[in-house]
Amino acid sequence: MIRITITAAAFDAIAATLPSNVGVEQNRAPNGDYFIWLDPRYVDRLRAMRGPGESYSDVILRVARGSLG
Repeated sequence: MIRITITAAAFDAIAATLPSNVGVEQNRAPNGDYFIWLDPRYVDRLRAMRGPGESYSDVILRVARGSLG
């Protein structure tokens, strides 16, 4: 499992759909971001979908809005 940090907005966008194998830490980052643990294959997918300058949160929000491009 790999720990990544995502914004509260990104977490809210996907919270209801998170699979049971995703760990969410109870403690949050000082800025309110969430720490989540993902299988490496999901992190690889997020990384592959990132555009220049995009964070994992940016990708999650883009996909949640239905815009893959």
